[in-house]
Amino acid sequence: MDADRKQGISDDQANQLVADGALTIAEATKFSGLTRTELYRRMGKGELPFLKMGKRRLIARNALRKLLAQGLVFGG
Repeated sequence: MDADRKQGISDDQANQLVADGALTIAEATKFSGLTRTELYRRMGKGELPFLKMGKRRLIARNALRKLLAQGLVFGG
């Protein structure tokens, strides 16, 4: 994996993110409830890592889970 694209994460961390597979944008919207626009915005800001396969973008399922977990609110 190219070090410039990994943004400072180790190969082990990258492998953990993709270990559970990757989702297309359409699949990621169904899985997360986020809109396509929101997913692209998060990818553009570097908040949601993605895989680039040719012209396609795929989102690692574990990366999306991690993003969603960051939004959890407990209590009020």
